[in-house]
Amino acid sequence: MRTAVVAIALLLAACKSPPPPHAFDALIGRSDVVTLTNLHPDEAASRLYATNYQQIGLIPVCTRVALLERNAKRLRFTSESNHKTYEYVWHSSAAEPLPDHLMRYFGTECPRKALDALGEVDRRGVALGTPITGMTKQGIVFAMGYPPPHVNPSLDADRWIYWVGRFEQEVVVFDGSGRVIAIDKR
Repeated sequence: MRTAVVAIALLLAACKSPPPPHAFDALIGRSDVVTLTNLHPDEAASRLYATNYQQIGLIPVCTRVALLERNAKRLRFTSESNHKTYEYVWHSSAAEPLPDHLMRYFGTECPRKALDALGEVDRRGVALGTPITGMTKQGIVFAMGYPPPHVNPSLDADRWIYWVGRFEQEVVVFDGSGRVIAIDKR
């Protein structure tokens, strides 16, 4: 009987232990972390959202950042280009856990080869942080980040919807070869 009680106690204790760290957490505190796409913060609030709102601010792709701390709903980081600290906020509409989401936006290697392989229109859109007719899907990802999965279940779709604000959308429409043919704000 005593053995059974001890076994049950151990099982209950195992259920309460914290989850193992995520691979993303190994980036916190490193000095070589960079952005993997452009980020679009709300500069006044020093905040970004996992739903990838296309705010007026721009932290360019390959910007060095210092990741300060993360919990299940937030990441705090400092951009080395302007020495400003930002809060990256998760929301359930991101449709994935925050650390999985962040792995697409922060890493230790600037995607320089992929950026250099882009055409002129893509490079211009990435530099401006905005979609331009003629850009490729890869160029749009670098310029705007990934389209939010809750309204874009597949990157193979011919329309990507981004949020500009809570009630305003920007729709990027692609042709059959994956080039932007229209940009529609709603």
